Amino acid sequence: MPEAKINYDAEGDVLYVSFARSEHVTGVELGDNILLRLDTGKSSGTPPKAIGLTFISFARMREAHRDKPFMVPLANLRNLPQELWDAVLTVITTPPVSDFLAIGLSLSPQVPPLPEQADAYTV
Repeated sequence: MPEAKINYDAEGDVLYVSFARSEHVTGVELGDNILLRLDTGKSSGTPPKAIGLTFISFARMREAHRDKPFMVPLANLRNLPQELWDAVLTVITTPPVSDFLAIGLSLSPQVPPLPEQADAYTV
């Protein structure tokens, strides 16, 4: 695969990372400021491939997250059709996308509220 091409539009504060070209591009919003461009392979019968990433408000995003990673919960993608979900998951967890985005899991336990303590029974 050819080397990624990176272009920054300072006026629009948009970073474009391009990996390949395709006539069949689908855009998937990974988070508020990150768009994945991919070819699902559906029209050609080939495996899905990353076309590029677009980072909107890149300088502000980078400044706001200078000391910590920018987290994008995959739960945001749960409403995608299964076939598109599978393509997105394949593409974001392999190079070249994984060279730019670190995909990880985190535990966020959701503990149900405890029942209120009932008064002691009196006999």
